[in-house]
Amino acid sequence: MSLVKDDVDKGWSWLVLIAVYSGMAFVSITTFMNGVFLVALLDHYNEDLAKTTMIGALHAGLLCLLGPIVSVAMDMYSCRLCIVFGGFLLSSSYFISFFANSIDMLIFTFGIIGGIGNSFAFIPLPIMLAYYFRKWRNIVIALSQTTIGISMFIASPFIVSLLETYGLKGSFLIVSGFVSHVCVCGLICMTNSEEIKIKRSKRRAHIHGDYLDSNDKVRQFSKRLSGKFSFDLVTNIPLILFLLSTFTWNFLLSACAMHLPKYMLYRGLGNSAIVTVMTILGLCNTLGRFLAALTVGNGGLDSMTLHVGMLGVIGIITILLPLYSKYSSAGFIFAALCGFYTGGPNSLMTPIIIRIIGMERLSAAHGLLYFSCGVGVISGPPFTGILFKLRGSYEFSFMIIGFVLLIGSFLGLLSSSKIETESKNANEHDNKDEIVEEVGVNLELLQKERSLEENHVDVNGLSRNVEKI
Repeated sequence: MSLVKDDVDKGWSWLVLIAVYSGMAFVSITTFMNGVFLVALLDHYNEDLAKTTMIGALHAGLLCLLGPIVSVAMDMYSCRLCIVFGGFLLSSSYFISFFANSIDMLIFTFGIIGGIGNSFAFIPLPIMLAYYFRKWRNIVIALSQTTIGISMFIASPFIVSLLETYGLKGSFLIVSGFVSHVCVCGLICMTNSEEIKIKRSKRRAHIHGDYLDSNDKVRQFSKRLSGKFSFDLVTNIPLILFLLSTFTWNFLLSACAMHLPKYMLYRGLGNSAIVTVMTILGLCNTLGRFLAALTVGNGGLDSMTLHVGMLGVIGIITILLPLYSKYSSAGFIFAALCGFYTGGPNSLMTPIIIRIIGMERLSAAHGLLYFSCGVGVISGPPFTGILFKLRGSYEFSFMIIGFVLLIGSFLGLLSSSKIETESKNANEHDNKDEIVEEVGVNLELLQKERSLEENHVDVNGLSRNVEKI
């Protein structure tokens, strides 16, 4: 097949790497524009804050929520097709938003269509690196995450400049063209032999799938989708507790990414302050990810302990925001601390998941992990907007989120405790099995010895009888 590229760790792989990093940057930049877009949408449509935040929340949150569905689509078709399809949807969502005349329409075009495009465009990109690299796989995938942090720096000044020059409607059109480059990145990510080999092994049970009618195709898709979810994982208490804990820091991060620009205007600052505060958030989030990644591993800190500690610290800092908000630099300090202490848990998710459920069910657990992140991303901004509407204070809104983070830290502690208990019970069970096995072996040896002794006695008795005869 001419479209199949057998090129692992070779020339074309490096073009794919550039395409993947570029694609991740395009998608991430548009995602981190949402906070600045919120301010422009409020000014243009003068709608309710909580309702308006649903646009950006759906746009970012669906990226995570649709993760398992995108995984099935990648198995049935290809990563390349999913990336191009996602780029087309994402670009179309901004183009159609140019014609929107209400927030309700933007919730559908910008929020839902854009969110679906986000998910299909973004999730397959790092997977392409796994297909195209073997020797350098870990390092190129790890470095790909830095594009997310860099995108945070670029997003705010970029969209502020567009809004000041072209306005809201003009910005929609320009961003539509900007993000359409994701389609080009997807076209470069050709299906190679590694992807084909993995797909063939997965499809052995569905060898006649290409000859099914449309109804059977739907049933096949549903079967594969259900296969992606290991429903026994929902009974894994340590995992569920950790997922709930993960939800809480995504709740805060999404609220900050969406509302910090509005908070700076609320404090009487201008667009330059918005650019600065979002740049600080991105820089410190990247720093938190990087430093947390360095502390784990052999001889490093325990990942769950670090997760619990970071959530506890940012929870207290957020609760205390009303006390230091009187200082002019409060917003910048809060952005720096929020970015750092939510960046760390991001790098710790996979090591903790592996510790809880092992490597065998990692992909299924990652689906649940994406889902918990998505719920936090979608619910954080509207919740903050509702609290602001009720009390008229961002400090109060963030203070309540601080208590949510403390609950998340406590849930992480419970998860860690449950892991230790189950590990201890498993070791005790293994020891008991060894003891029982050893006792069984000893009893078997004793029985054999007794049997030999009885046979020996019988032989001696037979010898005496022979002698008498």
